[in-house]
Amino acid sequence: MKKTYSILSSLLIKIAIVVILLLVVSFFSLRIDFTKDKAYSLSKVSKTAMQSLEDVMVVKILSSAELPASLNSLERYTRDLLTEYQRASRGRFLFESVKPNSRDELYQLAQNSGLKRIRFNIYENDQMTSKEVIFGLIFEYQGHIASLDLLPEIEPKLEYEITMRIQRLASHGLPRVAVFRDTTYYDFETRIFETALSSNFDVVETDLKKPVTDVDALLFTGTARNIMQTQLYNLDQYLMRGGKIVFLQDKIDTDGRHLYALDTNVIDLLEHYGLVLSDDIVLDLQCDIRQVGLGNMLHYPMYPVLRGSSHPITQNMDNIVLYLASGISFNGKEGVSFEPILLTSQHSGWMKAPEFEISQELFSDPSYEDFPAGPITTGAIASGSFDSYFTDTALAEADADFTAKSPALSLVIFGDKELVIDPDQSQFDEHSNVILNAIDYLIGRESMIHIRSRHLSSSLLSVPRFMQKAGLIWGDTEKTENRIKTIVKVVIIALPPLILVLIGLIMALRRKRAMRQKNEES
Repeated sequence: MKKTYSILSSLLIKIAIVVILLLVVSFFSLRIDFTKDKAYSLSKVSKTAMQSLEDVMVVKILSSAELPASLNSLERYTRDLLTEYQRASRGRFLFESVKPNSRDELYQLAQNSGLKRIRFNIYENDQMTSKEVIFGLIFEYQGHIASLDLLPEIEPKLEYEITMRIQRLASHGLPRVAVFRDTTYYDFETRIFETALSSNFDVVETDLKKPVTDVDALLFTGTARNIMQTQLYNLDQYLMRGGKIVFLQDKIDTDGRHLYALDTNVIDLLEHYGLVLSDDIVLDLQCDIRQVGLGNMLHYPMYPVLRGSSHPITQNMDNIVLYLASGISFNGKEGVSFEPILLTSQHSGWMKAPEFEISQELFSDPSYEDFPAGPITTGAIASGSFDSYFTDTALAEADADFTAKSPALSLVIFGDKELVIDPDQSQFDEHSNVILNAIDYLIGRESMIHIRSRHLSSSLLSVPRFMQKAGLIWGDTEKTENRIKTIVKVVIIALPPLILVLIGLIMALRRKRAMRQKNEES
């Protein structure tokens, strides 16, 4: 009896210990993210956005009653990701599902919030039907609203899209970036770039007529004319005092009918720092291709379409379109180093200045022989200690705070001031992300670069990326890629049965050999 009582007591104690442990563990949340690029874990920049909230932000999930099966995984992923934001917010980020009473109420709420109707083709009842659904997020913070349509295949860039909207609404603790806007903004639409810029940074406009202070970085978006000496001086002195600058500048401009060369004091300033812009326009066989008329495809080699390098600023980016860009070279300035971060393809060339003439065959029937220049640098980082452009000048002598030499730092330059314009083809909508990446790189916010470029990551089996990395030239790139993919498919289909046949033959031979030995022994 005592033995039975002892066993029961021991069992009850063990059960009690397990129950207590389960209760304790229930207060903690342990999740391990094994996915590539940590797709289910918030980045540092997203956590910082949560911690900077001064009030409660509410996110409403608005969706139709029945979503297509293709959106089921996106719905689960969205809720998982919003849960991570909520955990990081210390109670200042909440999300909930909204269930309107009718379809009309759903559509009205979506319209008021800026969400769009998404049309899907769905197979049901043995026939294909078209269906409109609403699926998106509505962000509410201190009386302001933002929205995000949840579209198929948005998962890889969902964290970036959510964090952008949180930053835009809260705008607390964002890096301050001064922006000098000039000639490019007079003639082109820049809405996409400006929206992304204001969502990522606290933007301060500057005309450089006064010293630039109290900012984390400066974006100089290029000019087609001389700027005032005072403006140039303030630009130079901002760099000399340790400022971080991203330059967009080229040596070509157009009035819509003619091309003409530029020779501005900003170009002279860059050359003084060691950066030389080409007089000629960069051409590339890998370029913007457009349909003209019925079935006619025209190439525009003066609009090269580039792939990024291994550098964080351009890594994973493929559709970086440039417009009448200049090449960038280094004149060997002492104390300064030069690192290319954006290059054209192996098949590049030049439209020579000052005539800027181009063969009509390059538009309709380009060949590799027309592009013999090899890779041309169109984006670079210059690092080191720079000398002031204004040493021994009257402006320097009149300024008691004049700085003649900068500390060790880096600046970024792209040879195209049109990088800020909105492209007219959606595949290039994110080409200006390299500017945002460059700013984030200089100010040390690489976690933002990571989530911004995460969705652009190409497969390890990407044929074009492999060819670019290996420096291979295999004729027609598109045909080569399709040929390699076909070979890979054939190998994948044929290899398993061949392996099984081979294993069967080996086993049959072994069995035959064993039978022969057995017969010989008997």
